[in-house]
Amino acid sequence: MAEFTPFHGLRYNTEKVVLDDVLAPPYDVIKGSMRDDLLARSPYNVVEVELPVGDDDAKYDAAAQVLKEWRESGILVQDDVAFYVYEQEFAVPGTGQILKRRGVLGALQLEEFGKGVQPHEHTLSGPKQDRLKLLRATHTNTSPIFGLYEDSDGWATKLLETICTETAPQGEARDAEGVLHRLWLVTDDETVNAIVGALDDEPILIADGHHRYETALNYRNECAAAAGDAWTGGEPANFVLMMCVSTLDSGLIVLPTHRLVKNVPVEAVAALPEKLQDLFLVEKLTGTPADLVGAVNEGETIRIGLIVPDAQYLLTLKDGEGHVSELDPSRSAAYNGLDVTILHRLILEREFAIDADKLAEGNHVGYTIHADEASQKVQAGDYAAAFVLRPTRVEQVRDCCGSGDKMPQKSTYFFPKLITGLVLRPLDGE
Repeated sequence: MAEFTPFHGLRYNTEKVVLDDVLAPPYDVIKGSMRDDLLARSPYNVVEVELPVGDDDAKYDAAAQVLKEWRESGILVQDDVAFYVYEQEFAVPGTGQILKRRGVLGALQLEEFGKGVQPHEHTLSGPKQDRLKLLRATHTNTSPIFGLYEDSDGWATKLLETICTETAPQGEARDAEGVLHRLWLVTDDETVNAIVGALDDEPILIADGHHRYETALNYRNECAAAAGDAWTGGEPANFVLMMCVSTLDSGLIVLPTHRLVKNVPVEAVAALPEKLQDLFLVEKLTGTPADLVGAVNEGETIRIGLIVPDAQYLLTLKDGEGHVSELDPSRSAAYNGLDVTILHRLILEREFAIDADKLAEGNHVGYTIHADEASQKVQAGDYAAAFVLRPTRVEQVRDCCGSGDKMPQKSTYFFPKLITGLVLRPLDGE
Protein backbone atom coordinates (compact mmCIF):
# COMPACT_ATOMS: atom_id res chain seq x y z
CA MET A 1 0.00 0.00 0.00
CA ALA A 2 0.95 3.66 -0.03
CA GLU A 3 2.81 5.13 2.95
CA PHE A 4 0.73 5.58 6.12
CA THR A 5 2.12 8.11 8.57
CA PRO A 6 1.27 9.99 11.78
CA PHE A 7 0.41 13.68 11.47
CA HIS A 8 -0.20 16.93 13.38
CA GLY A 9 -3.89 16.63 14.20
CA LEU A 10 -6.14 19.57 14.94
CA ARG A 11 -8.64 18.89 17.74
CA TYR A 12 -11.25 20.73 19.75
CA ASN A 13 -10.10 22.21 23.04
CA THR A 14 -12.40 20.52 25.56
CA GLU A 15 -11.69 23.27 28.09
CA LYS A 16 -13.68 25.59 25.81
CA VAL A 17 -16.29 23.33 24.19
CA VAL A 18 -18.32 20.21 25.00
CA LEU A 19 -17.19 17.59 22.51
CA ASP A 20 -20.68 16.12 22.14
CA ASP A 21 -21.92 19.47 20.83
CA VAL A 22 -19.30 20.21 18.19
CA LEU A 23 -19.14 17.00 16.15
CA ALA A 24 -21.27 16.30 13.07
CA PRO A 25 -22.22 13.50 10.68
CA PRO A 26 -20.52 13.40 7.25
CA TYR A 27 -21.58 16.25 4.98
CA ASP A 28 -23.54 14.02 2.61
CA VAL A 29 -25.98 12.82 5.28
CA ILE A 30 -26.77 16.28 6.66
CA LYS A 31 -30.25 17.05 5.34
CA GLY A 32 -33.11 19.42 6.03
CA SER A 33 -32.84 21.25 9.35
CA MET A 34 -29.98 19.09 10.62
CA ARG A 35 -27.35 21.77 9.96
CA ASP A 36 -29.28 24.35 11.97
CA ASP A 37 -29.89 21.81 14.72
CA LEU A 38 -26.15 21.14 15.00
CA LEU A 39 -25.31 24.83 15.22
CA ALA A 40 -28.00 25.27 17.86
CA ARG A 41 -25.98 22.88 20.04
CA SER A 42 -22.84 25.01 19.61
CA PRO A 43 -21.74 27.87 17.33
CA TYR A 44 -18.45 26.01 17.10
CA ASN A 45 -19.96 22.89 15.56
CA VAL A 46 -17.72 21.60 12.79
CA VAL A 47 -20.64 21.73 10.34
CA GLU A 48 -19.90 25.47 10.02
CA VAL A 49 -16.68 24.47 8.25
CA GLU A 50 -17.62 21.11 6.76
CA LEU A 51 -20.86 22.24 5.12
CA PRO A 52 -20.70 26.02 4.60
CA VAL A 53 -23.67 27.98 3.30
CA GLY A 54 -23.77 31.27 1.45
CA ASP A 55 -23.64 32.83 -1.98
CA ASP A 56 -21.74 30.88 -4.61
CA ASP A 57 -18.07 30.22 -3.88
CA ALA A 58 -17.85 32.88 -1.16
CA LYS A 59 -19.10 30.26 1.30
CA TYR A 60 -15.83 28.32 1.00
CA ASP A 61 -13.78 31.38 1.86
CA ALA A 62 -16.12 31.96 4.81
CA ALA A 63 -15.44 28.40 6.01
CA ALA A 64 -11.71 29.04 5.80
CA GLN A 65 -12.08 32.23 7.83
CA VAL A 66 -14.09 30.43 10.52
CA LEU A 67 -11.42 27.74 10.75
CA LYS A 68 -8.70 30.39 11.04
CA GLU A 69 -10.57 32.20 13.83
CA TRP A 70 -11.14 28.99 15.78
CA ARG A 71 -7.45 28.17 15.63
CA GLU A 72 -6.39 31.66 16.67
CA SER A 73 -8.85 31.74 19.59
CA GLY A 74 -7.85 28.31 20.87
CA ILE A 75 -11.13 26.58 20.09
CA LEU A 76 -9.00 24.22 18.01
CA VAL A 77 -5.53 23.20 19.14
CA GLN A 78 -2.84 21.31 17.28
CA ASP A 79 -1.22 18.12 18.57
CA ASP A 80 2.30 16.88 18.20
CA VAL A 81 2.78 14.25 15.52
CA ALA A 82 0.54 11.29 16.32
CA PHE A 83 -1.56 8.42 15.09
CA TYR A 84 -5.08 8.32 16.53
CA VAL A 85 -6.90 5.13 17.50
CA TYR A 86 -10.63 5.69 16.93
CA GLU A 87 -13.28 3.43 18.48
CA GLN A 88 -17.02 3.52 17.87
CA GLU A 89 -19.42 1.71 20.20
CA PHE A 90 -22.90 1.29 18.76
CA ALA A 91 -26.12 -0.71 18.65
CA VAL A 92 -26.78 -2.59 15.41
CA PRO A 93 -30.05 -1.31 13.90
CA GLY A 94 -32.84 -3.84 14.15
CA THR A 95 -31.04 -6.10 16.62
CA GLY A 96 -29.89 -3.97 19.54
CA GLN A 97 -26.59 -5.88 19.59
CA ILE A 98 -23.76 -3.70 20.97
CA LEU A 99 -20.52 -3.75 18.97
CA LYS A 100 -17.25 -1.85 18.87
CA ARG A 101 -15.34 -0.95 15.70
CA ARG A 102 -11.73 0.22 15.89
CA GLY A 103 -9.32 1.74 13.44
CA VAL A 104 -6.33 4.03 13.09
CA LEU A 105 -6.49 7.60 11.83
CA GLY A 106 -3.38 8.59 9.91
CA ALA A 107 -2.18 10.34 6.77
CA LEU A 108 -2.21 8.07 3.73
CA GLN A 109 -0.01 8.87 0.77
CA LEU A 110 -2.20 9.50 -2.26
CA GLU A 111 -1.94 7.04 -5.14
CA GLU A 112 -3.91 6.69 -8.33
CA PHE A 113 -6.50 3.95 -8.08
CA GLY A 114 -5.03 0.52 -8.67
CA LYS A 115 -1.68 1.35 -7.05
CA GLY A 116 -2.32 0.15 -3.53
CA VAL A 117 -5.63 1.99 -3.17
CA GLN A 118 -8.84 0.67 -4.70
CA PRO A 119 -12.34 2.19 -4.94
CA HIS A 120 -15.44 0.03 -4.79
CA GLU A 121 -18.19 2.38 -6.03
CA HIS A 122 -18.82 4.84 -8.84
CA THR A 123 -18.97 8.53 -7.92
CA LEU A 124 -20.72 11.66 -9.20
CA SER A 125 -18.99 14.85 -10.31
CA GLY A 126 -21.09 17.33 -8.30
CA PRO A 127 -19.93 16.38 -4.78
CA LYS A 128 -16.30 16.28 -5.97
CA GLN A 129 -16.46 19.88 -7.19
CA ASP A 130 -17.91 21.00 -3.86
CA ARG A 131 -15.30 19.15 -1.81
CA LEU A 132 -12.47 20.44 -4.04
CA LYS A 133 -13.51 24.06 -3.53
CA LEU A 134 -13.67 23.52 0.22
CA LEU A 135 -10.22 21.91 0.27
CA ARG A 136 -8.71 24.72 -1.82
CA ALA A 137 -10.08 27.30 0.58
CA THR A 138 -9.38 25.63 3.94
CA HIS A 139 -6.23 23.62 3.14
CA THR A 140 -7.56 21.09 5.63
CA ASN A 141 -8.84 17.51 5.56
CA THR A 142 -11.97 18.10 7.59
CA SER A 143 -13.26 14.50 7.69
CA PRO A 144 -11.60 11.10 7.32
CA ILE A 145 -11.94 8.62 4.48
CA PHE A 146 -12.87 5.09 5.58
CA GLY A 147 -10.45 2.43 4.31
CA LEU A 148 -10.21 -1.32 4.81
CA TYR A 149 -7.10 -3.50 4.98
CA GLU A 150 -6.68 -7.26 5.34
CA ASP A 151 -4.70 -7.73 8.60
CA SER A 152 -4.56 -11.43 7.69
CA ASP A 153 -2.75 -12.49 10.87
CA GLY A 154 -4.85 -10.31 13.15
CA TRP A 155 -1.79 -8.61 14.64
CA ALA A 156 -3.03 -5.06 14.09
CA THR A 157 -6.42 -5.91 15.57
CA LYS A 158 -4.75 -7.16 18.76
CA LEU A 159 -2.57 -4.04 18.93
CA LEU A 160 -5.60 -1.74 18.83
CA GLU A 161 -7.41 -3.86 21.41
CA THR A 162 -4.46 -3.48 23.77
CA ILE A 163 -4.42 0.29 23.35
CA CYS A 164 -8.17 0.64 23.88
CA THR A 165 -8.43 -1.67 26.89
CA GLU A 166 -5.26 -0.71 28.76
CA THR A 167 -5.26 3.09 28.44
CA ALA A 168 -7.84 5.86 28.84
CA PRO A 169 -9.05 7.77 25.77
CA GLN A 170 -8.14 11.45 25.31
CA GLY A 171 -11.60 12.24 23.95
CA GLU A 172 -15.08 10.76 24.13
CA ALA A 173 -18.42 11.94 22.73
CA ARG A 174 -21.87 10.56 22.02
CA ASP A 175 -23.70 11.64 18.87
CA ALA A 176 -27.41 12.14 18.20
CA GLU A 177 -27.75 8.52 17.02
CA GLY A 178 -26.38 7.20 20.30
CA VAL A 179 -23.02 6.13 18.88
CA LEU A 180 -20.15 6.57 21.32
CA HIS A 181 -16.92 7.88 19.76
CA ARG A 182 -13.59 7.51 21.60
CA LEU A 183 -10.13 8.70 20.59
CA TRP A 184 -6.65 7.74 21.76
CA LEU A 185 -3.47 9.64 20.81
CA VAL A 186 -0.49 7.44 19.95
CA THR A 187 2.78 9.33 20.13
CA ASP A 188 5.37 6.95 21.57
CA ASP A 189 7.87 5.73 19.01
CA GLU A 190 7.40 2.02 19.76
CA THR A 191 3.64 2.02 19.12
CA VAL A 192 3.88 4.43 16.19
CA ASN A 193 6.42 2.14 14.54
CA ALA A 194 4.23 -0.88 15.31
CA ILE A 195 1.29 0.72 13.52
CA VAL A 196 3.45 1.65 10.55
CA GLY A 197 4.73 -1.92 10.39
CA ALA A 198 1.27 -3.44 10.75
CA LEU A 199 -0.03 -1.56 7.71
CA ASP A 200 3.13 -1.77 5.63
CA ASP A 201 2.39 -3.19 2.16
CA GLU A 202 -1.32 -3.59 2.99
CA PRO A 203 -3.53 -2.52 0.05
CA ILE A 204 -6.39 -0.22 1.01
CA LEU A 205 -9.97 -0.65 -0.17
CA ILE A 206 -12.05 2.51 0.19
CA ALA A 207 -15.23 1.65 2.09
CA ASP A 208 -16.63 5.19 2.30
CA GLY A 209 -15.39 8.59 1.16
CA HIS A 210 -14.74 8.01 -2.54
CA HIS A 211 -15.57 11.62 -3.39
CA ARG A 212 -13.14 12.91 -0.79
CA TYR A 213 -10.35 10.62 -1.99
CA GLU A 214 -10.78 11.64 -5.62
CA THR A 215 -10.96 15.28 -4.49
CA ALA A 216 -7.67 14.88 -2.61
CA LEU A 217 -6.10 13.37 -5.74
CA ASN A 218 -7.28 16.29 -7.85
CA TYR A 219 -5.99 18.80 -5.32
CA ARG A 220 -2.65 16.98 -5.11
CA ASN A 221 -2.33 17.11 -8.89
CA GLU A 222 -3.06 20.84 -8.89
CA CYS A 223 -0.40 21.45 -6.25
CA ALA A 224 2.14 19.26 -8.03
CA ALA A 225 1.54 21.04 -11.34
CA ALA A 226 1.96 24.44 -9.66
CA ALA A 227 5.18 23.35 -7.95
CA GLY A 228 6.69 21.85 -11.09
CA ASP A 229 10.20 20.50 -10.57
CA ALA A 230 10.14 21.60 -6.95
CA TRP A 231 7.51 18.95 -6.11
CA THR A 232 9.06 16.22 -3.93
CA GLY A 233 6.08 14.04 -3.02
CA GLY A 234 6.60 14.67 0.66
CA GLU A 235 4.27 17.66 0.71
CA PRO A 236 1.20 17.47 3.00
CA ALA A 237 -1.06 17.76 -0.07
CA ASN A 238 0.30 14.39 -1.22
CA PHE A 239 -1.41 12.73 1.76
CA VAL A 240 -5.02 12.49 2.97
CA LEU A 241 -6.73 11.80 6.30
CA MET A 242 -7.66 8.11 6.39
CA MET A 243 -9.27 5.81 8.95
CA CYS A 244 -7.92 2.29 8.39
CA VAL A 245 -10.04 -0.59 9.73
CA SER A 246 -9.15 -4.29 9.58
CA THR A 247 -11.50 -6.56 7.66
CA LEU A 248 -11.22 -8.87 10.70
CA ASP A 249 -12.66 -6.26 13.06
CA SER A 250 -15.66 -7.74 14.86
CA GLY A 251 -17.52 -4.43 14.61
CA LEU A 252 -17.24 -4.15 10.84
CA ILE A 253 -20.78 -4.49 9.53
CA VAL A 254 -22.53 -3.53 6.31
CA LEU A 255 -26.20 -2.61 6.22
CA PRO A 256 -28.36 -3.05 3.11
CA THR A 257 -29.35 -0.01 1.08
CA HIS A 258 -32.88 -0.54 -0.19
CA ARG A 259 -34.09 1.08 -3.43
CA LEU A 260 -37.25 3.11 -4.00
CA VAL A 261 -38.43 4.00 -7.50
CA LYS A 262 -40.55 6.89 -8.75
CA ASN A 263 -41.42 8.60 -12.03
CA VAL A 264 -42.17 5.23 -13.61
CA PRO A 265 -45.40 4.10 -15.32
CA VAL A 266 -48.06 2.90 -12.89
CA GLU A 267 -48.95 0.06 -15.22
CA ALA A 268 -45.35 -1.16 -15.25
CA VAL A 269 -45.40 -1.42 -11.47
CA ALA A 270 -48.73 -3.24 -11.47
CA ALA A 271 -47.42 -5.76 -14.01
CA LEU A 272 -44.23 -6.59 -12.09
CA PRO A 273 -45.42 -9.65 -10.12
CA GLU A 274 -46.47 -11.38 -13.34
CA LYS A 275 -43.66 -10.17 -15.63
CA LEU A 276 -40.89 -11.21 -13.23
CA GLN A 277 -42.03 -14.83 -13.09
CA ASP A 278 -39.75 -15.82 -15.97
CA LEU A 279 -36.65 -15.20 -13.83
CA PHE A 280 -37.96 -15.20 -10.25
CA LEU A 281 -40.19 -17.30 -8.07
CA VAL A 282 -42.76 -14.66 -7.02
CA GLU A 283 -44.55 -15.13 -3.69
CA LYS A 284 -47.01 -12.70 -2.15
CA LEU A 285 -46.28 -12.27 1.54
CA THR A 286 -48.40 -11.03 4.41
CA GLY A 287 -46.94 -9.43 7.50
CA THR A 288 -44.76 -6.42 8.18
CA PRO A 289 -41.75 -5.01 6.32
CA ALA A 290 -39.64 -6.68 9.03
CA ASP A 291 -41.14 -10.04 8.03
CA LEU A 292 -40.18 -9.32 4.43
CA VAL A 293 -36.62 -8.49 5.50
CA GLY A 294 -36.45 -11.80 7.36
CA ALA A 295 -37.58 -13.71 4.27
CA VAL A 296 -35.10 -11.87 2.03
CA ASN A 297 -32.22 -12.84 4.32
CA GLU A 298 -33.04 -16.55 4.54
CA GLY A 299 -30.60 -18.93 2.89
CA GLU A 300 -27.94 -18.34 0.25
CA THR A 301 -30.12 -17.82 -2.82
CA ILE A 302 -30.58 -14.23 -3.99
CA ARG A 303 -33.90 -12.94 -2.75
CA ILE A 304 -35.31 -9.44 -3.26
CA GLY A 305 -38.32 -7.96 -1.52
CA LEU A 306 -40.83 -6.00 -3.59
CA ILE A 307 -43.13 -3.49 -1.90
CA VAL A 308 -45.97 -1.96 -3.90
CA PRO A 309 -49.07 -0.12 -2.65
CA ASP A 310 -51.03 -2.47 -0.34
CA ALA A 311 -48.87 -5.55 -1.05
CA GLN A 312 -45.41 -7.05 -0.72
CA TYR A 313 -43.72 -9.92 -2.56
CA LEU A 314 -40.66 -12.11 -2.18
CA LEU A 315 -38.69 -12.51 -5.43
CA THR A 316 -36.37 -15.52 -5.41
CA LEU A 317 -33.94 -15.82 -8.32
CA LYS A 318 -34.60 -19.12 -10.08
CA ASP A 319 -31.91 -21.77 -10.26
CA GLY A 320 -29.98 -22.19 -13.48
CA GLU A 321 -28.54 -19.79 -16.01
CA GLY A 322 -31.77 -18.33 -17.36
CA HIS A 323 -30.89 -14.84 -16.17
CA VAL A 324 -27.29 -14.77 -17.42
CA SER A 325 -28.14 -13.34 -20.85
CA GLU A 326 -29.55 -10.26 -19.09
CA LEU A 327 -26.22 -9.51 -17.38
CA ASP A 328 -23.18 -7.64 -18.68
CA PRO A 329 -20.69 -10.14 -20.16
CA SER A 330 -17.87 -7.61 -19.82
CA ARG A 331 -18.25 -7.67 -16.03
CA SER A 332 -16.75 -10.18 -13.62
CA ALA A 333 -18.66 -13.04 -12.05
CA ALA A 334 -18.26 -11.28 -8.70
CA TYR A 335 -19.99 -8.14 -10.04
CA ASN A 336 -22.76 -10.05 -11.82
CA GLY A 337 -23.40 -12.08 -8.68
CA LEU A 338 -24.25 -9.08 -6.52
CA ASP A 339 -27.83 -8.72 -5.33
CA VAL A 340 -27.77 -5.07 -6.38
CA THR A 341 -26.58 -6.04 -9.87
CA ILE A 342 -29.45 -8.52 -10.22
CA LEU A 343 -31.90 -5.83 -9.14
CA HIS A 344 -30.50 -3.17 -11.47
CA ARG A 345 -30.13 -5.34 -14.55
CA LEU A 346 -33.12 -7.70 -14.30
CA ILE A 347 -35.66 -5.28 -12.88
CA LEU A 348 -34.77 -1.59 -12.93
CA GLU A 349 -33.28 -1.61 -16.44
CA ARG A 350 -35.42 -4.29 -18.03
CA GLU A 351 -38.79 -3.25 -16.61
CA PHE A 352 -38.39 0.49 -16.00
CA ALA A 353 -35.56 1.47 -18.39
CA ILE A 354 -33.65 2.96 -15.44
CA ASP A 355 -30.08 2.62 -16.70
CA ALA A 356 -26.82 4.02 -15.30
CA ASP A 357 -27.48 7.46 -16.76
CA LYS A 358 -30.92 7.71 -15.18
CA LEU A 359 -29.52 6.51 -11.88
CA ALA A 360 -26.93 9.29 -12.01
CA GLU A 361 -29.65 11.88 -12.69
CA GLY A 362 -31.20 11.08 -9.31
CA ASN A 363 -34.80 11.51 -10.49
CA HIS A 364 -35.93 7.90 -10.40
CA VAL A 365 -34.30 6.05 -7.48
CA GLY A 366 -34.14 6.85 -3.77
CA TYR A 367 -32.32 4.98 -1.01
CA THR A 368 -32.88 4.01 2.60
CA ILE A 369 -31.44 1.51 5.07
CA HIS A 370 -34.85 1.05 6.72
CA ALA A 371 -37.40 -1.28 5.12
CA ASP A 372 -40.25 0.18 7.19
CA GLU A 373 -39.39 3.66 5.90
CA ALA A 374 -39.39 2.30 2.34
CA SER A 375 -42.84 0.80 2.88
CA GLN A 376 -44.20 4.01 4.40
CA LYS A 377 -43.02 6.07 1.44
CA VAL A 378 -44.63 3.68 -1.02
CA GLN A 379 -47.94 3.60 0.86
CA ALA A 380 -47.89 7.42 1.08
CA GLY A 381 -47.48 7.69 -2.68
CA ASP A 382 -44.05 9.30 -2.54
CA TYR A 383 -42.62 6.36 -4.49
CA ALA A 384 -44.22 3.81 -6.79
CA ALA A 385 -42.38 0.75 -5.42
CA ALA A 386 -39.51 -0.30 -3.19
CA PHE A 387 -37.01 -3.14 -3.35
CA VAL A 388 -35.59 -4.68 -0.19
CA LEU A 389 -32.07 -6.08 -0.44
CA ARG A 390 -29.71 -8.19 1.62
CA PRO A 391 -26.55 -6.43 2.85
CA THR A 392 -23.51 -6.75 0.63
CA ARG A 393 -20.84 -8.78 2.41
CA VAL A 394 -17.32 -7.40 2.88
CA GLU A 395 -15.85 -10.33 0.95
CA GLN A 396 -18.15 -9.51 -1.98
CA VAL A 397 -16.82 -5.95 -1.99
CA ARG A 398 -13.25 -7.27 -1.96
CA ASP A 399 -13.86 -9.86 -4.70
CA CYS A 400 -15.64 -7.38 -6.95
CA CYS A 401 -12.91 -4.77 -6.65
CA GLY A 402 -10.21 -7.42 -6.98
CA SER A 403 -11.74 -8.31 -10.34
CA GLY A 404 -11.39 -4.71 -11.50
CA ASP A 405 -15.06 -3.72 -11.24
CA LYS A 406 -16.62 -0.81 -9.37
CA MET A 407 -19.92 -1.57 -7.72
CA PRO A 408 -23.07 0.46 -8.42
CA GLN A 409 -23.57 3.50 -6.24
CA LYS A 410 -25.04 2.89 -2.78
CA SER A 411 -24.14 -0.80 -2.88
CA THR A 412 -22.87 -0.69 0.69
CA TYR A 413 -23.66 1.15 3.90
CA PHE A 414 -20.86 0.67 6.39
CA PHE A 415 -22.44 1.41 9.76
CA PRO A 416 -21.94 3.60 11.66
CA LYS A 417 -20.59 6.53 9.65
CA LEU A 418 -17.33 8.09 10.81
CA ILE A 419 -17.95 11.29 12.76
CA THR A 420 -16.61 14.62 11.50
CA GLY A 421 -14.67 16.91 13.81
CA LEU A 422 -12.97 14.41 16.09
CA VAL A 423 -9.66 15.14 14.35
CA LEU A 424 -8.89 17.48 11.45
CA ARG A 425 -5.71 17.40 9.41
CA PRO A 426 -4.36 20.83 8.40
CA LEU A 427 -2.10 20.82 5.35
CA ASP A 428 -0.10 23.76 6.68
CA GLY A 429 0.96 22.11 9.90
CA GLU A 430 3.32 19.31 8.82
